[in-house]
Amino acid sequence: MKKRILLILAYTIFIAVISSLITTAWFHYFVFNNADNSGQQALVSLSADKVAKSPIADGEDIIEIFSYGCHFCAVNEKNVSELEKRLPAGKKLVRLHFNLDKQGGLARFAPVFATLQVMGLEEAHRESAYQAVIKDKVDLGDPAQRTAWLEKNNINVDKYNTVSQSAEVKARMDYMVRVTQHYNINATPSFIVNKKWVALQEGDFSSFANKLITLLETNRAAE
Repeated sequence: MKKRILLILAYTIFIAVISSLITTAWFHYFVFNNADNSGQQALVSLSADKVAKSPIADGEDIIEIFSYGCHFCAVNEKNVSELEKRLPAGKKLVRLHFNLDKQGGLARFAPVFATLQVMGLEEAHRESAYQAVIKDKVDLGDPAQRTAWLEKNNINVDKYNTVSQSAEVKARMDYMVRVTQHYNINATPSFIVNKKWVALQEGDFSSFANKLITLLETNRAAE
């Protein structure tokens, strides 16, 4: 009798554990995944009013919003350069660092991007910045770690610190904040085309690049 009771108890516990695991898996897959997918549309078109109020400067036809802390941005670096070469004559692609008023997360490295850009050194040291943040876990937002990285890359620390406080850097930082917020960017890399579309990569980059150029050409035909 005692043995039978133990078997029934063990079976009950087994069923309870299996049921719990199935419920947890269902909730994680269907609820969490659906919430993520619903919040990440691959292509968003802005209203005419929103486009009219865009902070984007004229002549910036495709903008990549990226971050030094974004693995996919680093992987796509060469692909984005190839996309730039494919643009129609007179069209321009620019990169802006993801930035918010509160510089945490992926926005933490925006001051480094803005300062190096004003110094004319950003493109030359972009790969090193990716390497430092993503692979070497260097916090470029920390003054001491940033100084060590600057010295390693033969960048004049005193000049960097002076430029970082300049009006030009502050203006670029503000511009990146306004673009990031106006287009509600919450993932990197994101691509803004003709001030109107926000696109996230789907599939391989080659196909995605074709879609970006199609959006660019569609707007051109309407002009």
